[in-house]
Amino acid sequence: MSLLKEKRTVLISRAVTRGLDASVKLKPSGVGGSTSLTASWLGEVPEHWEMKRLKHIASIRYGIGEPPDYIEDGIPLIRATNVNAGKIEVKNIVSVDPKDIPSNRIVWLKTGDIIVVRSGAYTGDSSIIPNEYSGTIAGFDMVLSCTKAHSLFISYGLLSKYFKEGQIDQEKMRAAQPHLNAEELGNCAVLLPPLPEQQAIAAFLDRETAKIDLLYSKVETAIEKLKEYRTALISAAVTGKIDVRKAV
Repeated sequence: MSLLKEKRTVLISRAVTRGLDASVKLKPSGVGGSTSLTASWLGEVPEHWEMKRLKHIASIRYGIGEPPDYIEDGIPLIRATNVNAGKIEVKNIVSVDPKDIPSNRIVWLKTGDIIVVRSGAYTGDSSIIPNEYSGTIAGFDMVLSCTKAHSLFISYGLLSKYFKEGQIDQEKMRAAQPHLNAEELGNCAVLLPPLPEQQAIAAFLDRETAKIDLLYSKVETAIEKLKEYRTALISAAVTGKIDVRKAV
């Protein structure tokens, strides 16, 4: 399972730092105003790509400040526990009444927005909002809305090693507890190819990560079935339903 996760991360990291053309001319990543830390994580990058800070290509807003009451039937509230390495997890989604939230603090999520976890164990994890969660409400984290870049490409960039391990993980550990604010996030650098190339890379990663995710799901299901079989086998043995003497 861990190997599949690593394979997914490596696939994403390579695509968002080298692109899809293996013959492209490269340049040192330190060129173009990137920080030395980011450059060390990137190595060489395509010659025609740029480095820009997130705050120059996207807006960043905070979600709600105080938790409202959770209700049975309401609008889903997307919290850190629903964000998992680029995906929105259905498990543990809660619902709220928008009237219980100050109007100036509600961030209505739309397709293409990116949730970035701002504190706790999952600080720096992120996920793009798919169509089915458009119209939900942002929880306590940050919402990044791309204005000058392809949001799906940026969402993959935020999951890459050069961004997450090379920048976010360094920023979040400066406080006593893991934490990230809008200024720190906005100052992080992202690597940007021309827009058509961003779109092509994002489409490629959608296809290839879907294959890995499907395999991961199949392995996970197989493991669960084996666990159930093991439990049933033990139960049958200790209750005398199986004559274990025949197996000796």
